[in-house]
Amino acid sequence: MKGLRLLPAGGGDGHQGEIFCCAYTADGGFVLSAGWDGHLRLWETSNGEAVTALRASSKPLSACAASPDGRHWLSGSMEGVLSVWDAVAHQSRQTSVVHIRPISAIRFSPDGRSMATASWDRQVIIHQVGSLREGKMLSGHADIVSGCGFTPDGKQLVSWSYDATLRLWDVASARCLHTFQGHRDRIIAGALSPDGRWVASASRDGSVKLWDVGRLTEVAAVDVFEPRACFFLLDAQTLVATDAAGKVLLLSVPGLDTLSSLETGFKVHAADLSPSGAQMAVGGEEGRIRLLAIEGGENDPLVVTPTRGVKEKRTVLGRLFGSSRLQPTFRFTCPACRHAGEVEELPQASFKCKSCRRLLRVDGGVRELQLQ
Repeated sequence: MKGLRLLPAGGGDGHQGEIFCCAYTADGGFVLSAGWDGHLRLWETSNGEAVTALRASSKPLSACAASPDGRHWLSGSMEGVLSVWDAVAHQSRQTSVVHIRPISAIRFSPDGRSMATASWDRQVIIHQVGSLREGKMLSGHADIVSGCGFTPDGKQLVSWSYDATLRLWDVASARCLHTFQGHRDRIIAGALSPDGRWVASASRDGSVKLWDVGRLTEVAAVDVFEPRACFFLLDAQTLVATDAAGKVLLLSVPGLDTLSSLETGFKVHAADLSPSGAQMAVGGEEGRIRLLAIEGGENDPLVVTPTRGVKEKRTVLGRLFGSSRLQPTFRFTCPACRHAGEVEELPQASFKCKSCRRLLRVDGGVRELQLQ
């Protein structure tokens, strides 16, 4: 059975004031945090120690992220400034005013080639990595956009807002495909499941809701006092939610029944889930990152979303005559160890990653689409 455990606090200097955002590095080895003191701080996930800091602004930072390749840190300011920093040298690589009000979230696409920024100015902008001055604007929300996230294939994006709605966007055309309505107050946080089937939203109305992306309907809701964050585990069958008082819940999907809960005892302003789904970081008023272990899901198959490709294949006769044929393949990345795999046919049942031996399963929706 899945459970939660608070890990010992580490040492080192914390933020001078509240933490407003935190984000894991792609390898899960560190957590980056941004806060009231204008610093980016890096924390080691093995022991919770604060290991280094960078003064990114003279004013508070409202968002942060680590690039997928681990080479850069990104900071978003209250003035709408997006900055890219060398993670080793701590030098600025790019800086641009991309919004006219605070940046609330920075999210990379699954392929790492683009990123989205959400803002208090009611906009979401999709930028190509390496170019901050030009972007594709997604307009339509009537209030602060508190966050956003790409679907696993990167073709769509979901945003959530203080206008109490979520919007589903087509990334290529920047067109709104659907508006999810049902909350009675501002939406503070949201998350997309790793199979792309579900979206969760946490609202100031005291509820966490689950939405079916394919059917565009509300599936379930649960009462959570002042929710602050929500995340899907990599099995796509469990949702993690935390409230402002530091209570963390594990909820079943799709029913949102409580599987486990933990009272951490400290107030939460920001949270993030590790890439492996086995750990969670939270930050709040005390200016330090605290880590929680998520246990009991080690044997659950993790969802992978394969992409179709082709490779050159030669038979024995082909080698003799210098001819070949193109063989369809499906490529995927293990969520646990990030090993890149390839198969010629989509497995019908759970299968093991060749690198870490973790059980994996193919997203059912992707299977149907890819086989058409």
